[in-house]
Order: sequence, then structure tokens, then C-alpha cells
Amino acid sequence: MKKIEHQIFLKRNGLATKLLLQPIQEKIEIFDRMHALLDKVSVCDKDALIDELEALDLEILEDIDEEYADQLEHNEITEELKEKQVAFEKVMEDAPAPKPKKKPTDEDIINELVKMGRTENIGRSTFRDLGVKVALGWETIIGKYRVTRTSVFRYRYEIERI
Repeated sequence: MKKIEHQIFLKRNGLATKLLLQPIQEKIEIFDRMHALLDKVSVCDKDALIDELEALDLEILEDIDEEYADQLEHNEITEELKEKQVAFEKVMEDAPAPKPKKKPTDEDIINELVKMGRTENIGRSTFRDLGVKVALGWETIIGKYRVTRTSVFRYRYEIERI
């Protein structure tokens, strides 16, 4: 695929994708996902994927033209759309950067189980599903808790505070 027309159009007009209507944004996301697959598909499927990408690219351009034809003149931004763009950029600058979510530690997970009242007959798979990383033995200390295996033939555990 040589050129991605809708990206060139958005760049030339200085439009942010986030300003577009939600359905157009979703089509652009789908296009981006399909375009990422371009390197991973076989040679046989590549031509079909390129055809689909070109059709979707044209469809996105038509949608943008249909929705914003009155606000765009000869591919130039009118003042109203330019003001929206400037306001959007200002909001994005003023917005605090999203804080990276820290993964809960094993002790945090055990603490939540205790708060919920789940301290007896807990399966090993439950601990794994919740994200506990420590290998559980017969008696394992995790922070301020002791996790004790209560069954010989099944992996069942009990939590008690130390």
C-alpha cells in the first residue's frame, strides 16, 4: 500500500483523530489494526488485505468529507474547526498524564481475600487467577499473612494473619 489517504488528509488539515466523530474514529482504529497485519499475512492474502485497506481508506475519507464538508473549504480548515482544534490541544496539554497502574503485590491480593472473608478452602488455581506470583508450599509467608496448605491430595489453602 503506497499512501494512506485519510492520514495525509488529516495531517494536511492539522486535524486530530480525537476530534472526529466516534464512528469515524472506530473505522480509523480498525484500519490501523488491519494495516498492522499487513506484514504478518502470507503473500496470497496480502493482495486481498491491501484491497480491503484501500476500500476502507476511501470510506474513511468519504465519511470525513460528508461530516465536515461545510467546515472544510478546499482542504482548508475554517475558523470554527480551527478553534475546536486549538481548544482540544489546550485541554490535552493541561490534562495530567495518566498514572501507570501498578500491579498489586502478592500481599495486596491476600489482603483483599482477607477483607472479603475468603480465608479457608482456597484453591491454588484461585491464587494463580488472582495473580499471586509466589510458589505456594505447605506453609508460605506472604507479608503479614501465612498461607498454609490444608489438604494432602488437593491444593487447598488457608490464610491466617501472623
